[in-house]
Amino acid sequence: MKFAALILGLVAGLAVAHGAVEGDSCTTNKDKCTALFSGFSHVEKDMHKYTKQMLVKSYDFLLLSSVFDQYSMDRPGFEKLYRKIADKAWDDTIDLIKYQSRRGAVVTLDETNFAHNVSSLLTSNEASSLKLALDYEKLMATEAHMMHKKISHTGESNHYDPDAAHYLDENLIEYQSGTIRKLSGHIRNLNDILGEAGTKDLGLQMFDDYLDKVE
Repeated sequence: MKFAALILGLVAGLAVAHGAVEGDSCTTNKDKCTALFSGFSHVEKDMHKYTKQMLVKSYDFLLLSSVFDQYSMDRPGFEKLYRKIADKAWDDTIDLIKYQSRRGAVVTLDETNFAHNVSSLLTSNEASSLKLALDYEKLMATEAHMMHKKISHTGESNHYDPDAAHYLDENLIEYQSGTIRKLSGHIRNLNDILGEAGTKDLGLQMFDDYLDKVE
């Protein structure tokens, strides 16, 4: 009994010391007895939306990969590149759900809406598909940076959440910057190949062979 009273006193003292709002404590409000803490609440809705966007991304790139399969354009290198991106997006979706659950959030994937144009995926050629993929990655990366900014240490200590910031850095942002760099390099190389009218077809085939080996 004395131990329980001591714990209650300690919690109350910490709440006062850190300026906790009345009712935020688990000891005074049963609804607050969750894993939610620190500045995660300031990015919870954004991360929930981002998870839905990541799921749509996995489907979009899976669809894009089918445009280049053996039954369509027969470009195994391009197919492999986009399927790899689709698989990574799927894994990221699962990992995002697990992380949010660990932080006390509830994730639902209903009403998943994200601005994208399916017809542009289905009518893509080699060059346009790479540009589409690059724009897609930049859009997702920008969203991740915006989330990171919300919970990074910017003077508003109640928004700061180093755990969420570290998660975004390690699991999303680092990968995205590398993928953006890779796709932009592919575009430059392919543009050079397509600029040589006499050897364009051969160059395109060799570029696809290259993708098939490196991806």
